[in-house]
Amino acid sequence: MKFILPLFIVLIVSSCGSVTSTKPSGLIEADKMSLILEDVLLLESHYQSKYGVPGVYKDALDKSVNRIFKKYGVKAKQFRESYRYYASQPEEFKALNTSIMDRLSRENP
Repeated sequence: MKFILPLFIVLIVSSCGSVTSTKPSGLIEADKMSLILEDVLLLESHYQSKYGVPGVYKDALDKSVNRIFKKYGVKAKQFRESYRYYASQPEEFKALNTSIMDRLSRENP
């Protein structure tokens, strides 16, 4: 859990570079996007805590993230475009992050 807050901060800061207000054609609905983001964040946290250095686990993380995309039936490009869109919508992005934190708080009191 101690790695999740820094990951959210990194995601929020990194999302500031690319702003788009038009919805992409294959936009992932907010509820599904929230679940995907949660899985990706937990996976990244696991690899970071286990291996520490990103260069050591990058390939394994990429393969695992692709499995998450397959689980939810989305493509990497669709996820990236949806992420950019939600990141450019502060209220929607905040709602995504809040729903993730709420679920994680319930699961790990």
